[in-house]
Amino acid sequence: MTKAPSSASRLLKAVHRHGPLTRAVATERAGLARSAAGRAAEQLQAAGLIRSGEQHTAGMGRPSVVLAPDPGGPLALAVKVEPTGVQVAAYALGLHRQGRVATRAMEVRGASPRRLCAAIRELAEQVLGGAWERCAGIGVAFPGMVDPDAGVVQFSLVVDWSESVELVAMLRAVLPEAAVGSRRLPIALVRDSTATALGEYRAGSGTVLAVTGERHGMGAALVGGADRAQTLEIGHLSVDPSGPACACGSRGCLELYVGGPALLTALGLEGRPGRKDAGLDGRVRTALADPARAATVRDLAGHLGTALTGVVNTVGPDEVVFTGMLAQLAEAAPDQIADALAASVVARVRGTRHRLGTRQDAPLAGAAELAFIDLLDDPLGGEG
Repeated sequence: MTKAPSSASRLLKAVHRHGPLTRAVATERAGLARSAAGRAAEQLQAAGLIRSGEQHTAGMGRPSVVLAPDPGGPLALAVKVEPTGVQVAAYALGLHRQGRVATRAMEVRGASPRRLCAAIRELAEQVLGGAWERCAGIGVAFPGMVDPDAGVVQFSLVVDWSESVELVAMLRAVLPEAAVGSRRLPIALVRDSTATALGEYRAGSGTVLAVTGERHGMGAALVGGADRAQTLEIGHLSVDPSGPACACGSRGCLELYVGGPALLTALGLEGRPGRKDAGLDGRVRTALADPARAATVRDLAGHLGTALTGVVNTVGPDEVVFTGMLAQLAEAAPDQIADALAASVVARVRGTRHRLGTRQDAPLAGAAELAFIDLLDDPLGGEG
């Protein structure tokens, strides 16, 4: 039988995902009685997880007590692995990034997993400044097929890992003693597109289908809550059975038309292999707005729309979110995206809405959310 969440857990999740909140609103969102919420708030403040203050409003009456995550509390380390390098950042509760994003440019494709783990550790040391005691967990967003429960990268075409790699175990082995000590530091492994979906999720949005386009490919995930997501291989949905062969074994897959490399080729752009291209987003946006490429943009959006109609009919989301390069494509062809949703009976019945992503750091934020799961589920170490 699943153990019911403690009052402290319920209140911390409400403050983390919706805060700052007045105590009255936090109590309501957590579904607690006032007395239980009061005790939980005191416990969480004593543990250094939240802080309280007063909010003065115009007019008469006493000021409201406001609860917010404590920025001096625990941190989640978020890691994003790309073919061209690694990013690491620290997030406080509330998914507020602390300090800068540490970046290492390296050729991950074909690199030794141990070399990658060593780079992650070095960047983590820079971000934390050696304060490993504040680390509540690590979330790793990886571009490939992963088994989150086993902590294994099963296959990744973009980094040329054709055999399974026990990445979580290897990363744990290189962490300093201060990071692990006598505790079992949580390390979560997640597909990068799924991390992006979690980072873009807005509490109360219902079920969200997030579709993302990266320089190295594309992906999607169905999010049913702030820490619940299912990876969808939308890039390998066939939109043209007579189209070109795909490495997955099918033909005419969506990724061959609007995945990062294919999208750039169709727009007459060339990325710069092996390193970040800081000006790429701007060049993509300019190309999509070029009247001379209008027919190409219609074709690209048509392929995306065909896949979108089928996926929405299958999974029935309340909202569709486009991120990365696919957000730029959706922005350039809004009518075709709207038509694709209008063609879906499920979308019409459910009133499915769509929007563009808003967080540039969505993959890192999503990884951080997963790194915080153990803390959010048991903030007082079994005492709450």
